[in-house]
Amino acid sequence: MKEFFEQIKEKVDEIKNSPGTIFGLVFPYFLIVGVLIGLYFVSKLEFLTRQKVPPVLRDTVVVSDLQMREAKVVPPVNLAEIKNATPQLLSEGETLYKSNCASCHGETGAGGGPASAGLNPAPRNFTSADGWKNGPKLSQIYTTLQEGIPGSAMVSYDYLLPEQKFALAHYIRTNFVPNPPEDTQADLDALDATYNLSAGQEIPAQIPVAVAKTIITQENEQNLNKVQSALSKIESSQNKNFFFRVTSNRSVALMFLVKNFNNINSEQNFKKIVINNVNQNGFNGNVFNLSDQEWSDLYKMIVSVL
Repeated sequence: MKEFFEQIKEKVDEIKNSPGTIFGLVFPYFLIVGVLIGLYFVSKLEFLTRQKVPPVLRDTVVVSDLQMREAKVVPPVNLAEIKNATPQLLSEGETLYKSNCASCHGETGAGGGPASAGLNPAPRNFTSADGWKNGPKLSQIYTTLQEGIPGSAMVSYDYLLPEQKFALAHYIRTNFVPNPPEDTQADLDALDATYNLSAGQEIPAQIPVAVAKTIITQENEQNLNKVQSALSKIESSQNKNFFFRVTSNRSVALMFLVKNFNNINSEQNFKKIVINNVNQNGFNGNVFNLSDQEWSDLYKMIVSVL
């Protein structure tokens, strides 16, 4: 037994005097732990990779139709006067801001209004100097109000009169923007030249595209029915290939003839009308190669189906 303890003591002394021996003893344990950690990482690799993918924010950009607007005359403004924030302009700007802007930009102008939830990009924080699309100058805010910001929820407020847009811009700059930069005379001149501010302008009426399509369809419903009826007759006739050969767009060609039906009261007039409008009336260049007999056949066919 004594010899056994002496052998152990010799081994301990040997280890103490040889660091390399200590490393040789503990290395297998570190190696095993490293391999286990590596296997665990590999088993979770898909999960870890998936979490690195940036979240996709919901597209909140809404494509809306044009608004119904009446024609109006925009009165000229005196830029030398309106560039300064008067109490009257600030009061009007506050009213406009609360009714048009506060829902998204917030009452304090810091963004985060009740309608801003989910908007991407988020509404502008006027109190921050970063991230301005056009800039915080008077002319730059006016431009944003006039044009809107494509790709965002910031729509154009071009229906506001110039004085109202200046009032709104003054209110935002005075109450929310810290140390707002001033416009140079060149900035104001450029704004004036772009929007005819000092000259005034006449703005035509505007209706939504959907409404315009409905009106056009209703106004042309009778003609559309004639075109459809004529096209059905031609497609079931023996001469359909002849008509197809001289037209690039059959419906357009028939609509053109329907609208000009009162003027094609003779074969000669029919030929003139078609030739004078080729490539715009649904016919193509093959009509220039038609013989007199083919023109006569085409005229008779058109008259018979219309």
